Amino acid sequence: MSKHSIQTLLATSTALAVCLIANIGYAAAAEVPADVPAAAGTADDQSTSANQAGQANDRQSLTTSDIIVTGSRTAEAAPLTASLTTTQPQAAISREFIDNANAASDFNELIALTPGVSISGTGNGQGFSETKATIRGFQDGEYNVTYDSIPFADTNNPTHHSTSFFPATTIETIVVDRGPGNASQLGQATYGGNINMYSRAVSDKQGVMGEALLGNWNSFIGRAEVQTGKIDKWNGAKFALAGQYLKSDGALTNSPVMSKNLFFKGVIPIGTSSKLTVMSTWNRNYYYQSDVLKGTTCGAMQPGNVTLKATNCTATSNIGMYGLNYGLSNDPTRQDYWKYNRTDKTTDFSYLRLQTDLSSNLSLDNRVYMYGYTNNTMSGNTSTVVTGFSGAGTAASPYKAITDPSQMPGYNKLNKYRVIGYIGQADYTFGFGKAKIGGWYEHANTWRHTWDFSWTTGLPSYDQKFYSGAASTAGYPSTALANIKYEQNSSWDQFQLFGELELRPVSNLAITPGVKYVNFKRGVNALVNADSYRSPANSSATWTKALPFGTINWQPKTNWSFYGQYAQGMYVPDLSSFYTPSFDATTAAQSATAAAAVKPQTSTNYQVGTVWHGRKVSVDLDGYIINVNNKIASATDTTAFSGTLVNIGTVHYKGVEGQIAYMPIEGLTVFGNGSYNYAHSGTTSAQIAKAPFSTAAAGFIYKRKGLRVSFSQKFTGPQYATELFTVKQSVNGVPTTVTQYTTTDGIRLYRISPYSTGEFAISQDIGEHFRIGATVSNVFNSRAITAIANGGTTLVGGKTYYAGADQFSFLPPRSFMVDVRVKY
Repeated sequence: MSKHSIQTLLATSTALAVCLIANIGYAAAAEVPADVPAAAGTADDQSTSANQAGQANDRQSLTTSDIIVTGSRTAEAAPLTASLTTTQPQAAISREFIDNANAASDFNELIALTPGVSISGTGNGQGFSETKATIRGFQDGEYNVTYDSIPFADTNNPTHHSTSFFPATTIETIVVDRGPGNASQLGQATYGGNINMYSRAVSDKQGVMGEALLGNWNSFIGRAEVQTGKIDKWNGAKFALAGQYLKSDGALTNSPVMSKNLFFKGVIPIGTSSKLTVMSTWNRNYYYQSDVLKGTTCGAMQPGNVTLKATNCTATSNIGMYGLNYGLSNDPTRQDYWKYNRTDKTTDFSYLRLQTDLSSNLSLDNRVYMYGYTNNTMSGNTSTVVTGFSGAGTAASPYKAITDPSQMPGYNKLNKYRVIGYIGQADYTFGFGKAKIGGWYEHANTWRHTWDFSWTTGLPSYDQKFYSGAASTAGYPSTALANIKYEQNSSWDQFQLFGELELRPVSNLAITPGVKYVNFKRGVNALVNADSYRSPANSSATWTKALPFGTINWQPKTNWSFYGQYAQGMYVPDLSSFYTPSFDATTAAQSATAAAAVKPQTSTNYQVGTVWHGRKVSVDLDGYIINVNNKIASATDTTAFSGTLVNIGTVHYKGVEGQIAYMPIEGLTVFGNGSYNYAHSGTTSAQIAKAPFSTAAAGFIYKRKGLRVSFSQKFTGPQYATELFTVKQSVNGVPTTVTQYTTTDGIRLYRISPYSTGEFAISQDIGEHFRIGATVSNVFNSRAITAIANGGTTLVGGKTYYAGADQFSFLPPRSFMVDVRVKY
């Protein structure tokens, strides 16, 4: 990036911030009596999370910017706020907001109001289907998610399952850092930002709470929580136990869901200088949803730069015949019969954290953790059941598939992993600053398979490609494995070492350089690998890199700060980098795996911003430029490249974001935010897919004498659903150029129109022990398209023609939920 570009970004963002805050500050000051300072709130308005015992964003927080410091009651009352000490753009979502949102919301839906964030996947109702969040155009897997500063993700790539681990009852607050953080921010994909969740706080006071919620689609949620308060005979130890049960028929036809969660946390003082935090949560959920289709089928559409509309779907598609709420059928002769399509997941997440003050200047923080995930999916299939083999017995063609069209094809998919890790850090405070050093080690083991079978008989279906004796099939396994799409074990061992030095030449200026060393080893050992040739595999690859970081935070006033950030990042290739892209029939040997050819994705981040917390108004504004090199994408054409990873060049992200909160009278907070997000391919100069050009949100919260009323509306700007890119690759050593269909980068084809959705909530405390309330989601009943998944495409003249299996996702219908809460 050029020096001129950086200077322009700094100058433009700073000028806008100063002008905006100066004008707002003048207006706010005009309303304040002459004997009250106009700049900010009083000392009583100041708050910080640094002293919260047992919370991971305390004074020893790995992510320093997540120590939330607010300078006014307005900033604290807003549903989203930024810390005065932050070094990157952020939105901290309060527990008060989480507690009053739709109770079924997953962690993605809880951050939906954040600038630059858009959400898809809510079609079965809020909280009743897995969602995906996009941050500034970065998709799930391109940003980091942590729980109490511990990164968690799938082990084939760092994506996440929003309903599988942490329901809202396990979350105290969420900080969305729209930046890579400091060197101590751990994770595989920090370059695209970080969703940092922090577990429920353990109270000093005793308490019991029970809650029941009812909603449409026969929805029910039951909750309970017990707080022991401080136990004097155990040196002030305190514990919390919570549980949740959720069940619903869902908004889509024949798509019921169920989940249950248990949560435990304890904070145990050890002597006078140490504290042990114990946390464990267990979750079980199942849902009925097609594993093949990712939405409701629409039918054939013409190519070109057109806007996607449900009214353009063919009359014979599921949308055309059954409407927008079609999910699964009730017909056992169809592959989408609901009983054929069940996903069952069990997860757990636990850690021990020991914090010790060795002196007034030196402290240690150690975490050991583990988490596990089991996804057992049964699905209808689009293939034909193959019951056995027979043939002429010749060397050229010894086998012939025997198909039985009367049977119903299906498959069983398993993804099961266990991750263990350790994080250690030491903090040393000296006269004009603080030093932090530490490290992270993690090991993961995974077992994945897909086995084809007949729903009619329960017997295996041998419908995969196999070695027939012909040279052209020499890369395939034997007939005995023809019912296995893949049977794969994989692992990783990774460690990161980091060091930071926070320097304070003056009390209101913090300059923090840092460095992180990344070492990531991934391996695969597969009887049948998940590539196009289903070949055996036993290999590994290691990627390393040293990454520099630098941040600055300057507070010219106690309620006004400016910050800047520079950081480099690296994203290692996914597990699919071990999938063989081709097979040399002449030598009957595999070509080199893609893992050796795919380069790690690298990034450089530049960000500046400002935060101002006035007496009645709080504002934050930021600007960013992020350059990504060696962008990794998955090839989806019909050649030997299909399913493999490739580098497709550069992507440039830049934009401006801001949020504001205003308290005109005591108890009423009005808020709004917006963003412009540019995410263009360096190859085509087109906006990448699934990256809205803009976002906005607005609303209010009113609280008085136990009454709470709130409303918010989230706007998601236009975006493109599909793209093309051209990549140069090598097949058997011969350079080849292939036009790929993808959803990652390339030429825009189909445009999703802007859409918005709103949520209304009201509750009333009745005395000290009771509360009644209600929420309405999608208040204006918008049924806008939010995403499209491609079920099959044909490339003609460089353009994509959609097949009849294309699937649309829509906003769910308007829904309501009423609740009654009792607490003592």
